[in-house]
Amino acid sequence: MASLLMACATVLPAAAQTADTGAAPRAGVYLPEFFRAAAPANAYDMVLRLPGFSLVEADADVRGYAGASGNVLFDGARPTSKREDVSQQLKRIPAGAVERIELIYAGTPGVDMGGYAVLANVVRHREASTEWAVEAGAVAATNGWTAPQGQLEYGRRWNDNALDLSLKLEPELDDDTGRGHISTRELENGESERSAWDTRTTKQNTEAGVSWRQPLAAGRLTLTANLRGEDTRTRSTLSGGEEDERISEDEDYRETELAARYVRQFAGRTTVEAMASRQRGDLQSEEVSQEGEDHERFRQDTDTGETIGRIELTHAHNDKLSLLGGIEAAYNFLDGNSQLEENGAPVFLPGSRVRVEEQRAEASAGLAWRPAEAWTLEAGMRLEQSKISQTGDSALERRFTYPKPRVAVRWTPSERNQWRLAISREVGQLDFEDFAASASLEGGTVSAGNAELQPDRSWRSVLGWEHHFNEDAALTLNWTHDRISDVVDRVLVVDGDDVFDAPGNIGDGRRDTLALELATPLDAWGLRGFHLRTSLLYRQSRVTDPVTGEQRGISEEKPFEGEIELQQELPTLRMNWGVQLEHIAERETKYRYDRITRESEAMGWTLFAERRTGEHWRVRAEATDLFGRGFREEREKWEGTRADGASNEVELRKRVSPGFVGVTVRRSVGG
Repeated sequence: MASLLMACATVLPAAAQTADTGAAPRAGVYLPEFFRAAAPANAYDMVLRLPGFSLVEADADVRGYAGASGNVLFDGARPTSKREDVSQQLKRIPAGAVERIELIYAGTPGVDMGGYAVLANVVRHREASTEWAVEAGAVAATNGWTAPQGQLEYGRRWNDNALDLSLKLEPELDDDTGRGHISTRELENGESERSAWDTRTTKQNTEAGVSWRQPLAAGRLTLTANLRGEDTRTRSTLSGGEEDERISEDEDYRETELAARYVRQFAGRTTVEAMASRQRGDLQSEEVSQEGEDHERFRQDTDTGETIGRIELTHAHNDKLSLLGGIEAAYNFLDGNSQLEENGAPVFLPGSRVRVEEQRAEASAGLAWRPAEAWTLEAGMRLEQSKISQTGDSALERRFTYPKPRVAVRWTPSERNQWRLAISREVGQLDFEDFAASASLEGGTVSAGNAELQPDRSWRSVLGWEHHFNEDAALTLNWTHDRISDVVDRVLVVDGDDVFDAPGNIGDGRRDTLALELATPLDAWGLRGFHLRTSLLYRQSRVTDPVTGEQRGISEEKPFEGEIELQQELPTLRMNWGVQLEHIAERETKYRYDRITRESEAMGWTLFAERRTGEHWRVRAEATDLFGRGFREEREKWEGTRADGASNEVELRKRVSPGFVGVTVRRSVGG
């Protein structure tokens, strides 16, 4: 990789495209001509080609809106929905409907960056237009599973009004699917047992959405409504032991979301943005295990909801100083009921019946100041207050108050280079599902709920460097250091004679993360029409194990994540093709009081090709992991706790997931 970066630095010419000159904060403007060689189908394809920009999705698991938004704006405003993937919203915008895409850097007057160093603003044509698209296809796996897929999109714009409709059906064969074996070895006597393992998990995702936008009182009002569903079916068989074991799990999730956003500008320098949303979700699941005469059943019924109201004000005092402020209120709840039975007899689980409610308010104020052409300073303070109450098996009420300061400095010595340093106080959010009991009969784990959880807090330092080789090539390096208080991991819960594993706080820890993003064409190396995009992340964490007192990594954190995509445009053939490598060297370790689980997976790959016919037709074919992809899981077990000495048993699970192929045909008109 080092040789690749050095070669890019010496071969690629320096001519970074920018809207401003000098080293001042800038908004890089990318017109449709910039993307023409790639023949993008939609705004998503265009955003992926932006140099120095990496798409960040909205995080639906984060309660509230302040910390959940992604790093993409649509016509200068953030998406109304935080639960719909930004990538899906981008894919609904035809490439022909995009007037330009702007890269907005921190320090740009009158822009709330939301903590990001750079934002992408997708600006659409304002002329009256109507566009629609239909996409149909099928996906088939090498194990015989097949399913249809399809999508319908419609959009109309006139007189600053806009109507968007979408329907989507997306099947999925989860990578938990596969065939393999489970080997168990007793370390004391050397006895071993081996079982054949066959498991399949399928998902059916459905989405329907509508969005309406219109002028209102010198501003702009946007209304959205979304309905989503996900049906998951898992069937597993273990055979070859003393008795066969069969496990089935059915999980159904339904979600509705209503949202509104109003944006208005005053005198061209002050922007007021107000939003409100209401989300409701219902999850019902049942898992059944049958092994000979032994029968286990776990049921779970969970209702969730979130209501948010937020108002933001951004004022550009002048070309060098902007002031920002906002206030947000949110109400969240989870109502969960869990039941575990063994041979018809109920098993008590701490947290099996629980209702969690949170009332939270957050106020924020900040500024962005450019004291010199090459320097930008951002400073802000957020104050969060919340009350979390729990009823059910455990009644408890707690109040939290957290100040969250942030300071960021950006130095742009030239158009090629940019340096960023940020220091902030970050506060995690408690996962309400950690308050409720859960179980996995296939995995052989039962977890208690923990009403005593506290959110983790950390001081975060980020140092970043961005280098532009030319208008189509950029390298970004970011180092992040977290000093964490009250790390959320796994703890031991004792209830009378029963012992359970549960989420819990285990003390202080730290985390270091190094991320690399590289996007560059390869024409200078003689690879005509090729474009390389690489994302690599290295992570190391340390915390004191609450069971053994020794240092270890934080549970479920991956030390390395990597993705590489190589694509070639063939204009004369009106097609493009490429290969994507994912899950490079991924592994993770999970710690429980009586078990250590080490998981690893082989690298995945996808080979794709897309051909354009006429102005309205596209055919895309994909092949993924055709020869299968290997997964390995080793469970080291103790009869008591991990502090009792050597382990007693090692269980090794190996399986190979099937590959699959997919073909889609897309017909689009307008845009």
